[in-house]
Amino acid sequence: MVIDDDQGVRTALCNLLDSAGYRSCSFAAAEDFLAADCLHTAACAIVDLRLARMSGFELAERLALLRPGLPLLFISAQATHRQRQRALSLAWPLLVKPVHADTLLALLAHALRQART
Repeated sequence: MVIDDDQGVRTALCNLLDSAGYRSCSFAAAEDFLAADCLHTAACAIVDLRLARMSGFELAERLALLRPGLPLLFISAQATHRQRQRALSLAWPLLVKPVHADTLLALLAHALRQART
């Protein structure tokens, strides 16, 4: 799942994921993802930190209750040191946009492997 308020980012990430053999779906807002039927079947969520209403970190807190163990990868156009530290404290990486495709795919594969164990 890709949750980002920027349509261009959502499209690019979904194209990348689809071309790598993953099945992707995207949402412009955290609330839309939380209300979607696919919430319970998601294997991983790529989440922008700066969303319109609920932030990426707030979404992560909600997902920890609703889907414990769901791997998350955080992305942000402007990552601060504090945001990086918070992401690491949640055990999930924070990637800076534009995200390098190989790095994202490697982290995604790693997160999915960890979730299976």
